[in-house]
Amino acid sequence: MRHSLKTFLRSETGSQSVEAVFAFPLVALSIVMTLTFWDGFHTKTVSQRATYTIADMLSREKQAIDADYLTAMHELYGFVSNEASGTALRVSVVEFFVDPDTAEETLSLQWSEGVGGPKGFTDITQLEARVPLMASGDQLIIVESFQDWTPHFNVGLGAMRFGDVAIARPRFAPKLIWDDGTILIETSS
Repeated sequence: MRHSLKTFLRSETGSQSVEAVFAFPLVALSIVMTLTFWDGFHTKTVSQRATYTIADMLSREKQAIDADYLTAMHELYGFVSNEASGTALRVSVVEFFVDPDTAEETLSLQWSEGVGGPKGFTDITQLEARVPLMASGDQLIIVESFQDWTPHFNVGLGAMRFGDVAIARPRFAPKLIWDDGTILIETSS
């Protein structure tokens, strides 16, 4: 009996099957984790590229934009990022001016509108941290995008909301103007 037990313990026949049984769950887990992390990074990258595309399109705009235009930009963002729902955009325009007489610097919020969830900003203090250095008279377009992401497999990551910011200067027009639909009537005196 002792000899049979020693022979059984020293025998290497069938060891590959036993090793495969132990290794397969680790290999499968590593593949699932790799796919999940890749999907998260891929979603973030596509979201970022779509945000830059929207900012670039707005920087080339010569006409005033309105709510319909912004809704179309939101739909384009959803199309480019392959997300039918769970996306949002906010576009803000800021302007910087230095008074030549007093050297007083003024950063002002020209307009801010959101679609798909976030509201537009009402005060420049909400945006100041995102605004880079600007020259006097410059205007910047700040595009913020938001996209929900849920991993396909539970590997320790929870659902996330990716947020990206792209900043651009108007290219072909001095300013990007918001058309809120109001009609201004000039009266002569």
